[in-house]
Amino acid sequence: MTFASLKRLLLVLAIIAVVAGSVAAVYFAAQPMSFAWVAYAPLSGEVFNPNSTHLVAAPTMYALAVVALGLVAGAFWAGLTVGERRARR
Repeated sequence: MTFASLKRLLLVLAIIAVVAGSVAAVYFAAQPMSFAWVAYAPLSGEVFNPNSTHLVAAPTMYALAVVALGLVAGAFWAGLTVGERRARR
């Protein structure tokens, strides 16, 4: 593969990651999320520590991570393109 075809493949993969991650994030964010809250645990002697409690579902966070990786790949492609144009001068 040539450098140009690798750059084109990187751009296509970045676009696919951004689009697929965005669609997945919207889909998973639209799903109902259910959780329960207990005000106290009687006679347990322990304090409730919500260390893994978040308001966004895990699949939505994974989809947003895919979007972020796609944006990073797109920025890397843009840097390669600008650097190649400057090297030609």
